[in-house]
Amino acid sequence: MKCLHLIRRAKFALALLVLPSTLFAQTYWVSSYNADKVDRYDASGNYIDTLAGSFNGPQGITIGQDGLVYIADEENNRIVRYNQNGTFHGVFITTGLGGLSGPTGVTFNNAGEALVASFNGDSVLRYSSTGSFLGTLVAPNSGGLNGPDVGITVGPDGNLLVPSFWNGRVNRYDINTGAFLNSFVTASSGGLISPRTMLFHNGLMYLTDDFGNKINRYNSTTGAFVDTIVTAGSGGLNGACGLILGPQGQLLVTSLGTNSVKQYNATTGAYLGDWIAPGNMGMNGPTFITKVDAVPEPITLLAVVGILPLLRRRKR
Repeated sequence: MKCLHLIRRAKFALALLVLPSTLFAQTYWVSSYNADKVDRYDASGNYIDTLAGSFNGPQGITIGQDGLVYIADEENNRIVRYNQNGTFHGVFITTGLGGLSGPTGVTFNNAGEALVASFNGDSVLRYSSTGSFLGTLVAPNSGGLNGPDVGITVGPDGNLLVPSFWNGRVNRYDINTGAFLNSFVTASSGGLISPRTMLFHNGLMYLTDDFGNKINRYNSTTGAFVDTIVTAGSGGLNGACGLILGPQGQLLVTSLGTNSVKQYNATTGAYLGDWIAPGNMGMNGPTFITKVDAVPEPITLLAVVGILPLLRRRKR
């Protein structure tokens, strides 16, 4: 019997090695603001599918601590959730709850609470892990906040960083109290016009500039300007918004004005071509891109490797 048990364990390990790669595949989700949809692409930039749902101006896409994917549905004034396989999980924050107006992005604190940028309210609102309203974290116009945008995130020091779209700065707030700490990136630093998304990489903070059509880099600790890694209009970049590292470590940038996703060398900023071609599958006004590392549910994994049938036989 012991020998049979060891054989079964060996078969299980072998099955894990030969699982279809699609079960663990990385997918890249792109919000298409003007087309009112969110599309999924594989690691080569090939179209997979479009999420089911009635979006109206989708913006930021964030993976929550629960493994679900949260999408700011700006014109519907709500936050919706999806499973990592792309199936709809439900409405997380209902329309206008707590005065939510024009949500552009969402991030989370250590307690699992959702912190949502309310663009029209010039504030950040706080919600429980179940979507109930807990209050205003960052008061309207605190620290001059004007148009809290899609790139809202938790910085390396654990505090809240919020792009202030209309006055060209990134503000920093205490993540627990919402108190204004400082303008982490000061107004117009590095020629910044309209900040959108931040990416922390190799000790630097990369920041897209929508109206500036470029990507600047800043010191990730002090916020001091370092350089412009992707110069204005490089490769036809027009409306730099979403930003992420691609599968080969390149920068993937959504280009609003060209309805495409462009790629650049993350060290030199050299243009590498379109990762997603202009207008692919009706892409129109892409504002955000997020990588989702899809992992199968345990029950799916067991079924694939043939463990469920084995367990059923044991029950008999």
